[in-house]
Amino acid sequence: MRRTKWAAAAAAVIALGAAGCDTGTGAAAAPLSPRPTGTGPLTRQVVRADLDTAAADAEVPASEPEYSGLNEDAPAGTPRSCGLGYKAVGRQTAIATERYDALVRELRERDWRQRQEPVRHKDRTGGIYDIRVILQQRGWTMVAEYSGSMKGIVTLLAYDDACMKQIGASVRPIG
Repeated sequence: MRRTKWAAAAAAVIALGAAGCDTGTGAAAAPLSPRPTGTGPLTRQVVRADLDTAAADAEVPASEPEYSGLNEDAPAGTPRSCGLGYKAVGRQTAIATERYDALVRELRERDWRQRQEPVRHKDRTGGIYDIRVILQQRGWTMVAEYSGSMKGIVTLLAYDDACMKQIGASVRPIG
């Protein structure tokens, strides 16, 4: 009985997302993308959606266009061909560490598992200079970094573990 209620609720959410719904501002909400079931590796499209939607939900600026598409032209068999990237740079408004922390929470809500506590480095004044955390999910590893340089930079580097193993790479694919 309980499973039926959850299945009905999930179907309703998916149906509403697919149909879009009016937010009152005249714009239709983006369709919800259902997470694939099972235990196999995630597709590049699901990981790309996780990067983009988690950042948007955490109110991190949009990724620099040239960085998001960086791996699309990567030669096959190279570390870059195994990865996806996201890089937001604080321009008009600084990206605070709170936005980075919110982004990591959003990724964890999307089932990305944090391998260890974030590594935080402070500058001479005691302010946070950079933060780094590694997350994993269903055949992918992601390095989420924050740099306090300029007005703040947030970088997400996700790579397909099987692809990296196949080409014999053990380093970050891009960045």
